[in-house]
Amino acid sequence: MDIEHFITEVYQSMQNFQLDDLPGIDLYMDQVLSYLNDKLEISKRHEEDKLLTKTMINNYVKIQLLPPPEKKKYSKDHLLALILIFLFKNVVSMNDVDLILNPLMSDSFNSKDDSLEHAVHIFLEHVQSEKMMKPILKEYEESQKMVKRLTDSPNKDLEILSFISILSYDMFLRKLIIEKLVDSLPKPEKKAEEKAEKEKAEKAKKKEKKQNREKQES
Repeated sequence: MDIEHFITEVYQSMQNFQLDDLPGIDLYMDQVLSYLNDKLEISKRHEEDKLLTKTMINNYVKIQLLPPPEKKKYSKDHLLALILIFLFKNVVSMNDVDLILNPLMSDSFNSKDDSLEHAVHIFLEHVQSEKMMKPILKEYEESQKMVKRLTDSPNKDLEILSFISILSYDMFLRKLIIEKLVDSLPKPEKKAEEKAEKEKAEKAKKKEKKQNREKQES
């Protein structure tokens, strides 16, 4: 296995991820799934992997992570938000995703200046630059040096293990930093209050149903 070629190949596939074809009209659920699953296909590890499903999207709306669609149609900002959710949920918990996206959802969602789209495009422009690949190649070089210090004979398995270890530790540190940053974000008190009120209303409704059922039985 030519690891440098493998790294470059993965990087090139991510460079091909573009949002220049964002639909100019609102979409129904099936259209959203078709567009996003095709767009995110490069992240599939196995052919049968389900990247995004109707149940997932409905759950995001249910927990107020994603604003509800209007007349069963999803806007361009819904698509952008779903892409960000997909990216973040592979790194941090859904509660953290909620905290990260809350400012965007409240301030930029469906705004006239397309601020959410601009933010995502700026992000893509940064992560797709060649300088993002250089640290990974540097880490691979370090793994090769580590193996050479351990043994004089070439050992590809040990080289791969070393490289995976370096990448894993790097990811571990980055995840810790992300979690510290998330913990520093202000908590969306309004959303918490709305959730509490909703739960209170549901409990009252269940209690009323139970009382009506007991009356009918008596």
